[in-house]
Amino acid sequence: MKERDRTLTFLSYCPEETVILGESIASGLKGGDIIALSGELGAGKTVLIKGICKTLKVKENVSSSSFVLFRSLSGIYPVYHFDLYRLNTDEELQDLACEEYLFSEGISLIEWAEKLEEHLGGDYLAIILEYLPEEKDSRKITLLPEGERFRKLLEEITIPLERIH
Repeated sequence: MKERDRTLTFLSYCPEETVILGESIASGLKGGDIIALSGELGAGKTVLIKGICKTLKVKENVSSSSFVLFRSLSGIYPVYHFDLYRLNTDEELQDLACEEYLFSEGISLIEWAEKLEEHLGGDYLAIILEYLPEEKDSRKITLLPEGERFRKLLEEITIPLERIH
């Protein structure tokens, strides 16, 4: 991920707190927004997406879709859930035709976004989830805004977790 001029970092001590963080982020989202998530397998990307989808009133069950590269979900906005874990080549990315969805009226939620970063454009919110080895179920979650839209979004949302930066 690229360097950004402003970041927010939070600690989440359980999956429920990660869901709350997702809900808080979603409260400021609008159609056309892109959320790019990165982190190790099992770091909580899908859990965070569940919180986002809860606030966006997504009707379908949100689950880890590591065997499915793309799912379209219905909510306040169309929600496009990409899980690029199994994406291996540029040809597979082209076959996915993701740009058609990324730059539409829907909200794109992308797991393993580092595989797609060069296609994201200028405005998106990168989120990096990391294990904290000293405590089970604990995560460090860093929000990195790319573009003015997401710098403003981070100033406006209230996130009820412990802020460490």
